[in-house]
Amino acid sequence: MSKQRITMENIAKTAQVSKMTVSRVLNNKPGVSEETRQRVFEVVSELGYAPQQQILGQMEGTTLIALLIPDHPTIYLGELLRGVFRAAEQLNCGLMLYTQSLFNHAISPNNILSPFRTGLVDGVVMVVPRNYETVVADLRRYEVPYVIIDHRSETENEASVTATNRKGMLEATRYLLALGHTRIGFITGRMDIACSHDRLQGYCDALTEVGMAVNDELILEGDFLQPSGFKLTQKLLQSDQPPTAVIASNDMMGLGAMEAARVNGFSIGEALSIIGFDDLFLSSQSYPPLTTVRQPLTEMGEVALEMLIALLQERTVLTLQRELPTELIIRETTGRVR
Repeated sequence: MSKQRITMENIAKTAQVSKMTVSRVLNNKPGVSEETRQRVFEVVSELGYAPQQQILGQMEGTTLIALLIPDHPTIYLGELLRGVFRAAEQLNCGLMLYTQSLFNHAISPNNILSPFRTGLVDGVVMVVPRNYETVVADLRRYEVPYVIIDHRSETENEASVTATNRKGMLEATRYLLALGHTRIGFITGRMDIACSHDRLQGYCDALTEVGMAVNDELILEGDFLQPSGFKLTQKLLQSDQPPTAVIASNDMMGLGAMEAARVNGFSIGEALSIIGFDDLFLSSQSYPPLTTVRQPLTEMGEVALEMLIALLQERTVLTLQRELPTELIIRETTGRVR
């Protein structure tokens, strides 16, 4: 059998034990008889799995976590990782960074770098990948505990850490309505993840509160990247009835919206109000500084890793779906409607 194709499933089948038993043996966990442990090691040696076993032996006693992130560096991602790294240092965990391209919709079954296929890691913290369902199915197949950041599913037993996305966007839209804006454009994030739906719902809720109909022409789908914020705001501003305000579902698209306003001759904060979401450091340094909804990204990373360690240690977790509070940060890109 090729070494590249050796998995815990191969070992479990040959040793006639479960994948969980193989994982416990390879990770030096208790709960396995000495006879079974010896049989697994014999199969591991026979199949040529010894190099990985040696690596695990060198890391005995260390909890190793795979950190699965998109292969597209952003300031947002950096803030999340800061929290994960901080928690890992405090909890004495090892981290294996595993990146996946946003444009790669599948993980190769024979990818030997995939940590959850080889039994090298105890658990996974991930920032939602584009092919979320595929990744989660793989994690469940290999019985690897995981916590996902900035996404939640309808499955109550899936561990996740998010912010109060719906409430945060509700407050942002209420603020614009209070300033007299009635024609408010909205740029969503990727609609394959829950936070984008929650933010859109908050926007719709605010309009409904004041008896305004939701105008689908003012809602455009973005992708969380700055170019889409620019392009979609251009489209809104060049329409027959341009909005007096634009809400972007993250700061990067908000910065793109600001550039589109300049190109089209709209004074920011006067002719056009703009709000983002995240409160990245860059947003406070833009000109003018961007009004935004702050979500505690660093804390979200910390809480995600802490929750995963609690699950691995079989400690009681009060809720598997944590929501951390957001806050509207008012700066200079918003003003009363003219």
